[in-house]
Amino acid sequence: MTKDEMIEWFKSAPEGSRHHRMVWTAHKIARLTGATEGGAYQMLLGLLIEADETAAGLDLRDFDDRS
Repeated sequence: MTKDEMIEWFKSAPEGSRHHRMVWTAHKIARLTGATEGGAYQMLLGLLIEADETAAGLDLRDFDDRS
């Protein structure tokens, strides 16, 4: 599973808080890859931070729970 695929899973997660979307995505990644959900969550978090820093088309402010 590529980084882009993981980010797409996050983008397609059901509506909800950013945390709930990340948990949902981590669960899907874990089921597909055999990783633990905690490991998948940490990996996803790192990817989202990296994507935000490199301006890869994902702005984490779009998922800000405070808005």
